[in-house]
Amino acid sequence: MEIEALSALVASGAAVLGVPAALVVGMRQARAARQAAELAAGSAREQWRSSTRREAAVTFVLEIDRALEEARKLSASYDVLDLDESKQVQRALWRAMAVVRIEGPKSLSDVAADAYKLVNGALGRHLVHHVQARPQFLIRAAANEGSEVADKVRKRLALPTGRDSLLQHPMWAELAASGILPTRELHRLENHLRHSGTWPDREAHSTFHETYEQARGKIDAFIDAVYAHFDQEPAH
Repeated sequence: MEIEALSALVASGAAVLGVPAALVVGMRQARAARQAAELAAGSAREQWRSSTRREAAVTFVLEIDRALEEARKLSASYDVLDLDESKQVQRALWRAMAVVRIEGPKSLSDVAADAYKLVNGALGRHLVHHVQARPQFLIRAAANEGSEVADKVRKRLALPTGRDSLLQHPMWAELAASGILPTRELHRLENHLRHSGTWPDREAHSTFHETYEQARGKIDAFIDAVYAHFDQEPAH
């Protein structure tokens, strides 16, 4: 029905009821305007949600890639490192994962969680190893700089049989007196020597390589899931 005819019909009915026709037409127009505004607001909300999800996905991919490379760096290093940066990388990955969980959808956050669990676990293990193995790394660094005491201790620590008797050997007193290890690290090493089950052995390179390849596959799976999700979204 044409809008003019509809308005006339509404006006005639309103007149019978004693309601001003202009008021009725105005109410109809206001309702239509409100519905249009609600549709526009809904579209804006969907666009905003889509944008935040895209941003969350991109941030997660960048942070998980950074965390995986940080784990790779730690897995290959025997240097005494400042681990604050590695811990910041781990925290940034946690935040990125949290945002993906909040923004959703679950189909994406579940895939992201699989990748997160693997990469965060690898980074966490190597962070712990670098903390626990810090005395050995300090001794290695001192030996490379020419310390004879450090060189002798390093060679002895390389063999399980040498570790067993180091605390009773005069070499231990030499190490303690040399100042190569701060008191905290000297106590850490002593604890490892007294409790052989706590010795911080490094993860085999082949094991980390396998973890690395699995992580890359899971990151790729998340990227594919992101593409699939946004390809299915209706155009606004």
